[in-house]
Amino acid sequence: MFNARNSVPMNWYPLWKYVLIVVLIFLACLYALPNIFGESPAVQISPKGGQAVTQSLVSNAQQILTSNNIAYSDLSTSTYDVEMKFKTTDQQMAAQEALKSALGDNYIVAINLAPNTPKWLMNVGAYPMKLGLDLRGGMYFLLDVDMQVVVNNKLQNTSDQLSQDLRSQNIRYSGINLVPNMGIAIQFRDPSVSQAARNYISSHYPNLVVSEYPGQPINLLVNFSQQAINQIQDYAVQQTVQVMRNRVNDLGVAEASVAREGPDRVVVELPGVQDAARAKSIIGGTATLKVMLVDEQANPVAAAKGNVPIGDGLFYDANNNPVVLKNQVVLTGNAINGANVGYDQQTSLPVVQVTLSGPEVDNFSQVTGSNIGHLMAIVLVTNTFDKQMLKGKETTITKTNQTVVNVATIQSRLGNNFQITGIGNARAAQDLALTIQAGALPAPVQIVEEKQIGPSLGMENIKMGSISVAIAMLVVMVFVAFYYQVFGLIADFALILNLIFIVAIMSLLPGATLSLPGIAGIVLNVGMAIDANVLIFERIREELRGGTPVQGAIHAGYERAFSTIVDANVTTFIVAIILFAIGTGAVKGFAVTLMIGIVTSMFTAIMVTRGIVNLIYGKRSVKRISIGI
Repeated sequence: MFNARNSVPMNWYPLWKYVLIVVLIFLACLYALPNIFGESPAVQISPKGGQAVTQSLVSNAQQILTSNNIAYSDLSTSTYDVEMKFKTTDQQMAAQEALKSALGDNYIVAINLAPNTPKWLMNVGAYPMKLGLDLRGGMYFLLDVDMQVVVNNKLQNTSDQLSQDLRSQNIRYSGINLVPNMGIAIQFRDPSVSQAARNYISSHYPNLVVSEYPGQPINLLVNFSQQAINQIQDYAVQQTVQVMRNRVNDLGVAEASVAREGPDRVVVELPGVQDAARAKSIIGGTATLKVMLVDEQANPVAAAKGNVPIGDGLFYDANNNPVVLKNQVVLTGNAINGANVGYDQQTSLPVVQVTLSGPEVDNFSQVTGSNIGHLMAIVLVTNTFDKQMLKGKETTITKTNQTVVNVATIQSRLGNNFQITGIGNARAAQDLALTIQAGALPAPVQIVEEKQIGPSLGMENIKMGSISVAIAMLVVMVFVAFYYQVFGLIADFALILNLIFIVAIMSLLPGATLSLPGIAGIVLNVGMAIDANVLIFERIREELRGGTPVQGAIHAGYERAFSTIVDANVTTFIVAIILFAIGTGAVKGFAVTLMIGIVTSMFTAIMVTRGIVNLIYGKRSVKRISIGI
């Protein structure tokens, strides 16, 4: 708007703009508020078998702490765990030690950090920011995918297909088998037939390379081309990442990070998770099922003493009861397509619903159809990887456990799906479904590196990060206030608001996690946010030196600096998007706070500061302003 008398622009905001600014500032303060209450050291107790928490467990835990003179500040319970808060980490550690010793191996006693946010804030959806592994503590896993198994599995499938195709083309071979780490060996008696096979494979399998078997020219060695191997391995890592993400999501860790590292490794970060045993069993272990028939004529007690009938095997259930099964495997984990938790319609008890696909399904259907009325057992095969020192060298030891999880009578012919009953409770069913899903992994994975970062170290990182942000803001605010006077104080107020907006948005975004690199992004935003005001103020000062009236100088300062500010922020925002798209872990954390800070600084440094300036100097005749000139 211009004054009709002297055509000088008058600086003013309509009422709706001030209302918008006030509402946004109120909401930002409300949703940033939970972060000032902090977190308390806590100990979480949960039964190992996934059972629900009982009142006796709560009373027992309270009695243990009382007898050890350890005071807790708060206690809360949920279906599957008890959480006790403490004032200091020393009390937390002492409580964990006392509870572990008294409760024994049947309970998991984990340390954690619990938010102190009041309930009235939680009721309006205001929660503190999710903190990354370096700030909150948690679990870090580096997983290695066995690439040779990936290639061998693919070669085995190709070998089966080749066998069928060569027979269909009447190309007779004397033998075909997989030679580990070399390829598929095909034996022939006639050189002409060998050449015919070479021609057929070369023309119909472009991803295979055919060569003479070393020392046996008449025989062929078939393997994937290097390009095909690279594609197979790349897909295997992608599939592993996806499966791990699904497992992590089912664990309920919203702040978790799963990312590829290098050609054959996957990094899994679980902030806030201190239950190492459960996380490791689901993330690091692999499991699958096999279905076997029960030898109903055998004596399990005699078998447990060593008298196992020929053609049978001795297994144990979860309660360590012996079960004698026939060695014939009716169905393997290769046929498992998925596993989900459901509920039995008759008993309302949790079950695991397993879906099948592939060539094994026909055999499974035939065997179950011919054994109606007989017992069938489902065996869970679990592979875990532990590190042990052997002869002074750290060695990875693979342990295979086979547990009978269910024995049931075959009621009818089974097809593409069946369900596992008798599990016990919903959490145990969920864990079983998660571990069975490991059958979807293209190859075994093993933990090559494992770290557990305690909450106390995370609190130290939070303290140092907060100090760095405070120092950066203090230095900038003092300089700006001294150099630009009243306009500098306005910019300082906008700078504080900018930090509040960043914290509020980080608290609201479901997928945002604050990490140390994220704090670095906030510190960078402090400088970038004040840059916009520096450009505006310097433009105003330049206009004033050139003789422009005060109102015209203010108007020109904001209007003419605006395009420069937008250009600078847009280019930085594009870089932040690229960092977020191609980066992992720490880089993503930095990019997130940088992008949020760019958006909020544009609002606070331009719209908010101009609104305040308009309130102080707008719509009236002013001959001088306090801007350091």
